[in-house]
Amino acid sequence: MLTLHTIQSSLPSLRRSSPFRRALLGRKRSFICASSSEDAESDSSPPLGGDKRQQEVLAKIAMLQTQKILERLESKMQAFEETAEVQRQEIEMNDKVLEDFEDWIEKEKNQGMFFQSLGKVKPRNKKEIKVKAKVEAQKVKEIAKESAGSKTRMNIYLGLMAILGLTIANAVFATPEVEWRKVAALGLIFIGLVAQVIYEQDISPPKAEKTEKREE
Repeated sequence: MLTLHTIQSSLPSLRRSSPFRRALLGRKRSFICASSSEDAESDSSPPLGGDKRQQEVLAKIAMLQTQKILERLESKMQAFEETAEVQRQEIEMNDKVLEDFEDWIEKEKNQGMFFQSLGKVKPRNKKEIKVKAKVEAQKVKEIAKESAGSKTRMNIYLGLMAILGLTIANAVFATPEVEWRKVAALGLIFIGLVAQVIYEQDISPPKAEKTEKREE
């Protein structure tokens, strides 16, 4: 009797354990669903490769644009060098014209008494003319050098501003994670270049006015 009672008392425990098994099965199913959802997310993650490709394409575009800007700067520099060479040749031609004119005056002075009488006073004027011609030629050369330096600086500043603008735009819009420290540093450099360009533009007109006054 005691054994039957113990067997009967053990049987309900097996029946009571069935809800526990159901809970375990439910947990297993939820774990399987979660793992399947994670697998689906991992399957949907490959588009990051597409973002990398887009970044590479944008970087190539930026490089091509910078190359175009540098080529334009080089062409402008070549054109400016050609104009400087033309100005130098014009100065040399003016010097030759002055020398020919002085020789002609000397010949004319030797032909008559009038020029001989003036020739007693004019040696000083001849020296003064030579000195003035040299001074004017030096002034023209200095002005050409100053204008050349200012133009080259302006072209360099504009090229650097374009490159910095492209790098800032690439860093902000092309990359998923923006490095704000880098962007801030590039922005400060860009602002400094803008201020330098404004300063160069403010300085260049007064110099031109001074040269015009000297020529007058």
